Amino acid sequence: MTINEKCRKLPMIKTQHSPWGGGLQPDGISQLPFPIYSKEVTDWINAMYDLDLTDKNYFENMEKIKGKPVPKLTRDEILTRMTFLIRAERFCDGTIEDALNDGTLEALSVRLHEITKP
Repeated sequence: MTINEKCRKLPMIKTQHSPWGGGLQPDGISQLPFPIYSKEVTDWINAMYDLDLTDKNYFENMEKIKGKPVPKLTRDEILTRMTFLIRAERFCDGTIEDALNDGTLEALSVRLHEITKP
């Protein structure tokens, strides 16, 4: 399967808001807040890994595309941005939520499907 075919298999992701969990629990223990992502979002994250679409050098590549608008991004640059969001979530809960809420992730998803059409 070509990389464009893999990209087209990646689920489209829509702008949405994710509720947050955590806080003071019934047993009195306080838990740090965290976003509760929908099945759509978790399926998208899993597909990025399952289809091997993550950019292994995303950190270095992000420096090259910093500030570049979504409509100007290439296929590989979109995959870099998507990988960055997924990896950043591991260090900062809510990174993906911000990109979902402000439409960034949907714009990246739409652009990826547009430029990988046969």
